[in-house]
Amino acid sequence: MQCVEIKAILKTPIILGGGYLTLDALLASLIFEKCGDVEVAHTTVPIKQTNGLFHASAALLEPISRSSVSFVASLRAEHDLNPDLLKKRAGALKKIKRLRRSDFGNVLNTYGSLQAAHISWFAEGDKDEISQLLQDVKFIGKRRASGFGEIETWVIEDSDIDGVVGPFDEPLRPVPVEMFIGDQSSLKVDAAWKPAYWNPENRAICYAPELIS
Repeated sequence: MQCVEIKAILKTPIILGGGYLTLDALLASLIFEKCGDVEVAHTTVPIKQTNGLFHASAALLEPISRSSVSFVASLRAEHDLNPDLLKKRAGALKKIKRLRRSDFGNVLNTYGSLQAAHISWFAEGDKDEISQLLQDVKFIGKRRASGFGEIETWVIEDSDIDGVVGPFDEPLRPVPVEMFIGDQSSLKVDAAWKPAYWNPENRAICYAPELIS
């Protein structure tokens, strides 16, 4: 295992869509695409971990400019609505016509778009395996099919930062307060700190960097 800095040189603005986008989460998603097994994806990420905490930073980005972009999407019963969650009046039954688009309206979604020269991460892991997983990735972030987050090239270099604590003792990713050994005056938030990041059981009060928005 060695400390590395990973840079994605960007060709187009990127939409991050909230969250920290840690490198381990990005790599796990790439492994899952190949194997289709969530457990394998979370356990074979080529990054050092300590008690479940991956030594991999959140995405780091210095925006040149910020803007917003909106997209219209159709609401679809089969994918967007759970009939069991619909409140019904006593004695009444709400029938959903799942195949008729006319029964559902369009939804306007607005995202924050960031223009930057690159987006980067620090980590401690297997440099060759990380490079192999990333080499064919051409887009990252949200709305990739719309051309956002296009990558010109990946650059992976040696570093002396482990992806957990930065050069000024600042947190580079969410770290539970009892595990953090950096600057104790850093920002504290309620955040997910280990996979699966969607699981509420994996949330805790953490020292964490500010979210990019």
